[in-house]
Amino acid sequence: MAEARTFQLSMSPHFGSPQSTRRVMYDVVIALLPALAGAVWLFGFGGALLPVLLSVAAAVAAEFVCLRLMGRSTSAALDGSAIVTGILLAYNVPPGVPWWLPVLGSVFAIVVGKQAFGGLGSNLVNPALLGRAFLMASFPVLMTAGWSAPFEWRNPSAGFGTSGIPAAQVSALPEADAVTGATPLRAWKDSFGIDEHEGAAVRENLSTPGTYMNLLTGRRGGCIGETSIVLLLLGALYLFVRKVLEWRIPLAYLGAVALFGWILGGPGFLEGDALFSVLTGGAVLGGFFMATDMVTSPVTRRGRIIFGIGAGLITIIIRRWGGYPEGCSYSILLMNLATPLIDRFTRPRMLGEVRKHA
Repeated sequence: MAEARTFQLSMSPHFGSPQSTRRVMYDVVIALLPALAGAVWLFGFGGALLPVLLSVAAAVAAEFVCLRLMGRSTSAALDGSAIVTGILLAYNVPPGVPWWLPVLGSVFAIVVGKQAFGGLGSNLVNPALLGRAFLMASFPVLMTAGWSAPFEWRNPSAGFGTSGIPAAQVSALPEADAVTGATPLRAWKDSFGIDEHEGAAVRENLSTPGTYMNLLTGRRGGCIGETSIVLLLLGALYLFVRKVLEWRIPLAYLGAVALFGWILGGPGFLEGDALFSVLTGGAVLGGFFMATDMVTSPVTRRGRIIFGIGAGLITIIIRRWGGYPEGCSYSILLMNLATPLIDRFTRPRMLGEVRKHA
């Protein structure tokens, strides 16, 4: 017996689109490749490329098995959506994590975050972010401690140091395979828990043109896919040119992160750093590649702006007062759950419809 499904459509007129799911998904894959190249340059093949490949393979395999068990066409496993989920999941884990961590996260994302709700188009939240939330809750030490510094520390002439150890001294140690240190966001958050003057000195050191440039180019610790802002923007530009990306959610989200980061992100009111708030953590990766998920974000124009502003505000609240220094993933997940409500209250009126007055 054929499965009966119903769809609720908005009012006419309706327009056709030349875009297909496969085309959109593979455009997103292409847009994510520059950030992958940058991550491999910064953290090496074992630190960045291997986790991404394993995560993608696990996501596609989990999708294939789920479709097979449910008696559906297994060709959907290669429509690109599972590949995007695998890449985004790997982009949200630290470089150099054990190989099984991105594999486990991808399988959880596909099975629980996607197929348990009926597959692509039926999931309530972004599967990759749900997978990351699962890993954060289950393996917090692996997900938040021991951040690898970029390989640039091997070059003493670059003047890069970490953990208080000069680069020249560290690079002279033949047994050293990697150097770890705090991420900029962690250093910023920890500055609120130390002596007032020392904390102010840390924040002042993080709010310099040199730090901003390092954040743009990726000379810092962070998750695999979030470090190089320039390469992420290059991928986002590609999606704009291909008309895959719509500006409202990224602009509203990053604008809200900057505004509320300035208002609430510092030691006092209006003492935060707007630019630092945008350039650190996963704000750019989340704003362009995860908050814009077509399935889990609002369809109305006003709804997308509300979605972006809400996610930006929650991001700053978590960063400033939450248990983790980063709040991008959880903010988007929470706004994903609010998407049906946002769509309901921002639904445009039909032609000729008159509002009821009390």
